[in-house]
Amino acid sequence: MNLLVTGGAGFIGSNFIKQYFSVYPETKIVNLDKLTYAGRLENLKEVEGNKNYKFIKGDISDKKIVSKAVKDCDVIINFAAESHVDRSITSPEDFIKTDVFGAFVLLEEARKNDLEFIQISCYDEKTRALTTDGLKGFSELRKGDKVFSINPETLQIEVKSVEKVIIQDYKGKMIHFKNKRVNIKVTPNHRMFISTRKRKLFVETAEDAAERSIFFMPDGNWKGKEDEYYLVSGHGKVKTKDLFYLSGIFIGDGFTAYQEKKIKTKSGLNREEFLKLARDCAGKFKGMENMSGYETLCKSHRIFFDIPENDKCRKKVENTLKNLGIKFNKHKGKAGTHLYFSSKVWLDFFKQFGKGAYNKSIPKWMLEYSPKYLKHLFDGLMDSDGYKDKIYHTVSEKLVAGFSELCIKLSLKASVGKRHSMNFLNGRKIEGDSYYIVVSKTTKSISRKKIKKVKYDGKIWCLKVKDNKNFITEREGKFDFCGNTDEVYGSIEDGLFSEESPLMPSSPYSASKAGADRLCFSYFKTYGLNAKITRSSNNFGSNQFPEKLIPLFITNLLEEKKVPVYGDGKNIRDWIFVEDNCNAVIKVMEKGKKGEVYNVGGGNEKTNLEITEFILFELNKNKEMIEFVEDRKGHDLRYALNCDKINKLGFKPEHSFDQALKETVEWYKQNFWWWKPLKKK
Repeated sequence: MNLLVTGGAGFIGSNFIKQYFSVYPETKIVNLDKLTYAGRLENLKEVEGNKNYKFIKGDISDKKIVSKAVKDCDVIINFAAESHVDRSITSPEDFIKTDVFGAFVLLEEARKNDLEFIQISCYDEKTRALTTDGLKGFSELRKGDKVFSINPETLQIEVKSVEKVIIQDYKGKMIHFKNKRVNIKVTPNHRMFISTRKRKLFVETAEDAAERSIFFMPDGNWKGKEDEYYLVSGHGKVKTKDLFYLSGIFIGDGFTAYQEKKIKTKSGLNREEFLKLARDCAGKFKGMENMSGYETLCKSHRIFFDIPENDKCRKKVENTLKNLGIKFNKHKGKAGTHLYFSSKVWLDFFKQFGKGAYNKSIPKWMLEYSPKYLKHLFDGLMDSDGYKDKIYHTVSEKLVAGFSELCIKLSLKASVGKRHSMNFLNGRKIEGDSYYIVVSKTTKSISRKKIKKVKYDGKIWCLKVKDNKNFITEREGKFDFCGNTDEVYGSIEDGLFSEESPLMPSSPYSASKAGADRLCFSYFKTYGLNAKITRSSNNFGSNQFPEKLIPLFITNLLEEKKVPVYGDGKNIRDWIFVEDNCNAVIKVMEKGKKGEVYNVGGGNEKTNLEITEFILFELNKNKEMIEFVEDRKGHDLRYALNCDKINKLGFKPEHSFDQALKETVEWYKQNFWWWKPLKKK
């Protein structure tokens, strides 16, 4: 996965880049930053030499630069913003330009280039996709290929186009779901399609699914064509069910034989000469001797079915031939027991199934029919090369894919095995591979004890599939359907803001953030863009520009300057350590739903005065260093967030407020070189 991180040299953006690399070191990240007063490349010293990191200096409101930056990127994460409330009051134009228009430019590039704000690669190298052209590995798949997908609402199996193939290198944890009937190996953030006993379909990450005691793999329903009759060119209309059954028999037990042979005619003449010379004056044919030894070309079009007389399906095949209007012969000799007939029309029809056992296949058009008729094809295949309708045998890899597709459309579960055999017949070695396909009607399930977390280092891949976001995969013979701040709200005296609370911003800064927030959501609603929004409470931590409350107060006190507290200092904010916020963004990337908003809070409501007194204590300063100043315009009394929604994704802040603030104070004490030049400006 390739990320474009905007504002990546700023406080939150730089922390995010460093944290993301620590979790996913193989990811490629492009950092687009204008390097205004708050953006500093010194924040990213740890990643400067990383081959997967690239910096581009530029403004997100510059369309040309953004167009260049998004090249080869899969995900855009926008941290670029003018973010100081006081500055927004004195100079609101800059905030509207960056926060709103800049967001518009990014969203337009995402829309035009078919980018997604979140796009996850999932499958390992051994996993293949079942397409209408057979099984394909990730290196064979192309945009425009047709795959089979479940409609989550109707549970109908649909054929969908591949819109994009995503391939990348990955080193890290994979989750392996494996038992006798299931084999799926995916990244932890892969979205699993899971079914309940009542066939209710829902989606959750592989990591969450792995915690279940048991779950079921989903089934789909196939509709298909309902034509009762099929027109066989040169023969006429026949019943589809009879044609499909005989076709299944032919794939397993049939073959064609076309022969040409030159034979001398009795007269020694060709037809034209014979009609002219073999008549007397009255026009009657007369006897004549062989004149020139002329040879004519005879053509034979024969179709054979190798079915013993005592075979359980022999009578059914004979009746089916009669139903189709085919006159046949029975033969028993050294070559075996046959049903056979001669017909150029039918030889041409059976050609499409392939010549020779290794080349047999099911034509695409047959698999487009409904289960009502596909069942007759299945019966024919099983009656020829099957065992008790439970195991099918073939040496054709093409037929494996077609038969598996047939099973899926009949709501049957197919598991493919492969065996290598070697035998000797009359001193001649016979060696080769063959396939056996085990068929079951029961729903597939997997229990927790059959799920493992394993290390992986290699290629992973996924497909972007139109509409349904899932497709059928195959792994080792098993087939399955497998898959931005809270100041925008305003002030609240009691309770907590939820994601559905109305946005009531009180400053040009928060209004510009709210505008970008809703613009992002509008691109999801209008264009279907895979956009996700986080609204975090107040962040704090290292590398924060010393104009914000916590770094300003720390650095002022380190310089023996007083700290300016607005009003009575009783304004309340919820605080979150920046590393926890970055973890929340990653969690939303991996598990969040398209078009959803997620509040991110630390659960640490503090008055500004409480924060001030904590910092005073850590730096051994007294309250005389506090200077109460006139309250700013539009100063909200309290911000607080309800974070139940993101908590359900598995997010929980890892750092305690007291310890994180102590670490932050210590960082500024140890890094005068970083913040002192900034305060001089």
